[in-house]
Amino acid sequence: MLFANLQLAANSAVLNHLANKQVTIGGAVVPGIFRNLASEVQLGMGVASSSPVVTVASSAVMVEPVGKQITIDAVRYEIVDADPDNTGLTILTLTVAA
Repeated sequence: MLFANLQLAANSAVLNHLANKQVTIGGAVVPGIFRNLASEVQLGMGVASSSPVVTVASSAVMVEPVGKQITIDAVRYEIVDADPDNTGLTILTLTVAA
């Protein structure tokens, strides 16, 4: 089995095991690891950023995602930054959509 296939299988297993939200992105529902860092900052945990972020499979992220909207728990978010980690996962930085 090629390393890329092992990496894809590992990413899928991690997301399925650690996902705490279902994310609607590009019309598809995918597992995501959501962190509302604004809440953590308010609780005094010393996080550098206060924007919510979600980690999803890179394959679920549309081309040029910045400015596009996704939905988590019926809340619409706009993607303000996308940071692929080059291992098959992408961290999306979000803001609540107007």
